[in-house]
Amino acid sequence: MSSDLIEQALRRFLVLGQAMRRDAETLPVSVAQSAVLSRLRGGPKTVGELATAEGVRAPSMTQIINRMEEAGWVTRSEGPVRGRMVQITEAGQAVATAVREERAARLAKRFEGLPAEDLAALEAVLPVLDRIFGDPLT
Repeated sequence: MSSDLIEQALRRFLVLGQAMRRDAETLPVSVAQSAVLSRLRGGPKTVGELATAEGVRAPSMTQIINRMEEAGWVTRSEGPVRGRMVQITEAGQAVATAVREERAARLAKRFEGLPAEDLAALEAVLPVLDRIFGDPLT
């Protein structure tokens, strides 16, 4: 494998990450909260499952969930702290949908004016990105 390919990809992924973070600054949720809401759209999860999926420690995820619970976006099941399920609320669903729509609109704006062959190339690379980074969030 070419170290030049790795370097070229790394530079683009860094720029992509920066652009996504900049775009997220004006959204009503943090990047972490948005990811959690996306994951919870697939069904309830424990704090531990969410922490593992997001690559953070459980105490950090607990803080994220606490803020989201205060905002009314998620609820936790009753019972022992360990193993409680976190579930998205209707308000959380509405926020998740609004954020997804806003992100899609911003990305569509970036795609405007691209020729058909560029759009086809982007579509062709998506399965490769899935193999590298894993399945996309819902």
